[in-house]
Amino acid sequence: MILITQPRVGTIGTLHSEVLALHFAAKELGWEVYSTETSWRLPDELIASGKQGVPYGSQTFCEVIAQQMGWTLHQNSFDWLAKLPIEYTKRKVDFMTLGEAKLLQETKFIKPADDKVFMAKVYAPGELIVSDVVPNDTPTLVSDVVRWDLEYRCFVENNRVLTWSNYIFHEHVADPKYWNVIDSNDEALPYEFVQDLLFDLEDVETVASVIDVGRIPGKGLAIIETNPAWASGIYGCDPMRMLKVIKSAVSY
Repeated sequence: MILITQPRVGTIGTLHSEVLALHFAAKELGWEVYSTETSWRLPDELIASGKQGVPYGSQTFCEVIAQQMGWTLHQNSFDWLAKLPIEYTKRKVDFMTLGEAKLLQETKFIKPADDKVFMAKVYAPGELIVSDVVPNDTPTLVSDVVRWDLEYRCFVENNRVLTWSNYIFHEHVADPKYWNVIDSNDEALPYEFVQDLLFDLEDVETVASVIDVGRIPGKGLAIIETNPAWASGIYGCDPMRMLKVIKSAVSY
């Protein structure tokens, strides 16, 4: 197995530290590690090697690496969130095209369902104006506007939460001091809430992936979104368990 990573930079070097943590975990598992320093074009000998492995970085980076290596990346369907029972979302979530979202006459939180091709945020009617290079048939998620005061990340595989971490604790964003902090006022633990969802889902396939869960003040815990495991930040999650999830999200 080989782990191929993209150098990532961020405030206070957090993302770079995450990549290093994955490198150490991969080496402990006996994997090879390859870091692309200046180009996403892999060496011809690596491409021809037929090695199995996983990419980690931005979604576009991972797709480029997978195409070169002949790997297939897996993620949950674009409409996964919209298929969930409202008891788990605590808000109305719809799946539609970007063109349909542009015609909405209500203020909504709107985000692309596949990668970050336009900014995810709250849009009032008529405010959703994006570049002409983004087609109107772009898969889009539209949800009621809510406020989150706590947010947690869960890496899941085979309908089980393997590792989790807090990443927003009230006003504290991605602060390592709060990675393992849980508000004691919640009726259920956040990872237990995700586990309950996975147990209850019968008609919605969930692949090895990331599921984010948060708390809406006055409503309780709710599923925020799902993301590809191979393109999601670690925060305080266990890097070795995270690699296990990423490995399950790639086929050869």
